[in-house]
Amino acid sequence: MKAAAVIIVSAAILFAFAPFSERLAAEGLSLRKAPVDKDGRFYNPWTGEAGGSFLDFLRWKLSENPYAEEKRRGVSFPVARPDFDSLNAVDGDWFVWLGHSTVLMRTGARTIITDPVFWDVNFLIKRKTPFPVEPAGLPKIDIVLISHSHYDHLDTKSIKFLRDRDDPLFITGPGYEDYFESLGIRRRASLDWSEVYASEGLVITSLPSQHWSKRTPFDGNRKLWCSFLVEHSGKRYVWIGDSGYFPGFTDIGKKYGPVDVVFAPIGAYEPRWFMKKNHMNPEEALKAAGDLRGRIFVPIHWGTFDMSDEPLRLPVERLKEAYKEGDGPALMILGHGEHLIP
Repeated sequence: MKAAAVIIVSAAILFAFAPFSERLAAEGLSLRKAPVDKDGRFYNPWTGEAGGSFLDFLRWKLSENPYAEEKRRGVSFPVARPDFDSLNAVDGDWFVWLGHSTVLMRTGARTIITDPVFWDVNFLIKRKTPFPVEPAGLPKIDIVLISHSHYDHLDTKSIKFLRDRDDPLFITGPGYEDYFESLGIRRRASLDWSEVYASEGLVITSLPSQHWSKRTPFDGNRKLWCSFLVEHSGKRYVWIGDSGYFPGFTDIGKKYGPVDVVFAPIGAYEPRWFMKKNHMNPEEALKAAGDLRGRIFVPIHWGTFDMSDEPLRLPVERLKEAYKEGDGPALMILGHGEHLIP
């Protein structure tokens, strides 16, 4: 990476820090950077540790799922095949939702992809909806944004594919150095919360989210989770790969809003007692998009992988019921492979 072309700076202060909790007030923390505990693990300063304990996980898995019968019947969603030649002829930015948290963005002559997962995650987590295009048919990718280290967001097979085909720049939070070194990837930028990558008019800012990270029994919360603000030519887009609802969305909206498009997750939210800290339900995602002062809200993280109790159809149906036209951002529901030209 050429130092002259890339600037990574720390923004002033992301929030005029309101006392979200007694812990915040006591520790006097700033969200300028993500806090780290005495063991070197990141944590959410407004709610502490997230992710749930192993005992909570067992309790969930051993509990009865009220949707079990419906889930056995399954559901299928239509899949559109993106026409990238036509999209590349567009004079302006465009976006394609490719399922789960994978969004393809074209902005400022750069092509960005988020949390690329092109195939099944593993033998347990398989795609319920096919990837809309053969990965080889994707446009050349310039930048890859990774929200966190969970396997359904950081997929090594997809990372290797992009490494070998395109050699893009990978942008993550801190803590991923060993992972990328093991893959021989050196084109990368590590952004703590509020830090910025800037190059040729494109500005990408790492923002807080409320989540957690883990890939092995030994690396819990050693890799930071984040969302990203993408800016170019006065346009602003916020992509939230995975998050529970938290008060910081309001502060982000005050500092960076209005935002032209908000991509926010709406799925994997049941049972609520177990998922609430880490995953928004549709109503919370809609509120988050409003807090961010979004103009358009595009729901993601639904209909692709079956990872929680609710049926795959439910998040988007529940979102439609909760949405009131004219009250907050305009709702734009994209099917798998469908595009948005804002």
